[in-house]
Amino acid sequence: MSWWPAPLVACSLACGRPSSAPVTAVAPWLRADPQRCLIRRDLSEGMETMARRCAEAFVRDNGYTERPAEDSTRWAREEEDGGPWPRVLAARTGTLDAVATTVQCSRRECIVLFRVRRPMLLCAYRAVAMTQVFTGLRLVPGGIKDVRCNERRA
Repeated sequence: MSWWPAPLVACSLACGRPSSAPVTAVAPWLRADPQRCLIRRDLSEGMETMARRCAEAFVRDNGYTERPAEDSTRWAREEEDGGPWPRVLAARTGTLDAVATTVQCSRRECIVLFRVRRPMLLCAYRAVAMTQVFTGLRLVPGGIKDVRCNERRA
């Protein structure tokens, strides 16, 4: 009696394949937090890959790259930011590379480093930190200097 394949086929047809289309509609309560990553997670990728994608989007959306920041709902202030948004964004524009240099995740948080784009600071980085579930994205105050950079460049 070979009736057992029929339920298996019926279940697979009912479930279908997962959609690869990007999520276009985001719940308002999710969008209200500019420090939350809104990128849909691909469960086949590692934690570091997702952290990198979230941090690169955060840096781009907050005007740190050459690309202008357009969505004001995604802007997040740093501790030292003062004044109106146009002034803040003008000071940020082009200060960081759009692509992260390195990523490190632990059980509690992920740190993603971006190279500072200033001629006098060739070996300086800024860090974007976030929780292990990709919330609480923030640019860590201050910078990181690679003390061995000059040795590698020689």
